[in-house]
Amino acid sequence: MGARSAASPWAGDRAPHLPCRRGELPEVVFFPGDPARVGRFAGVLEGFRILGQNREFRVGVGTYRGVEMGVVSTGIGGPSTEIALVEAAELGCKVALRVGGTGVLAADIPLGSMLVVDEALRGGGAAALYAAPDHPARPDASVAAALLRALDVGEVPYSRVKVASIDGYYAGQGRPFPGSRGDAGAVLERYRSKGVRALDMEAETVLIVGEVVGLRAGVLLAVHANRGNDTWLEEYEPAQERMIRVACEAMWGLVGS
Repeated sequence: MGARSAASPWAGDRAPHLPCRRGELPEVVFFPGDPARVGRFAGVLEGFRILGQNREFRVGVGTYRGVEMGVVSTGIGGPSTEIALVEAAELGCKVALRVGGTGVLAADIPLGSMLVVDEALRGGGAAALYAAPDHPARPDASVAAALLRALDVGEVPYSRVKVASIDGYYAGQGRPFPGSRGDAGAVLERYRSKGVRALDMEAETVLIVGEVVGLRAGVLLAVHANRGNDTWLEEYEPAQERMIRVACEAMWGLVGS
């Protein structure tokens, strides 16, 4: 094998960052943020196995009701999520579903419930490199419909929301930090004024980059925090497991039923 290209540093059929080769990722891939959450899919996917881990990118595959599905962690934020989406598209992914945690802004949205993202507020750094700021960040219609069907059939509480994917956990999400002055939470009112009901750090990138590289993309989130009443879900594992089961059922309904 010759030297890799600096412009496209693939080592033959092996990706520069994701620890797998072309053809090893199935058509449907889930994208959690935390590498530790990849292993949670072992409780739902049959024959689940880890293909490898490199930096924040942990990759696993298994089957659900006879349909092969993959899991790729993105790490936190837009830049690493962009890498995961772009490389996954070359490795075989056709449908990309972000599955992760979120904090909501509305006090009436319960902790542990699910959110289906109808739109992400534009403003993230990585997504801006792929589409102009006025290009809407919306899910693929077939992916969103599959999520709604699975939630309705499973009688799982959910809300449909506009989310802001923030390039920052502290100042950008209205949390105090060393040296902060005044009301750190005032930024939350600006989000609310734009119709935002939840915050995360990856949805916009998944929707925009996914669309541009030819993936059918969507976002399903579990509520771990509520900024409207300042509550936090300490035992979030049941909500994560419920989200994973809904996600798998929805994607089976999309490509396998």
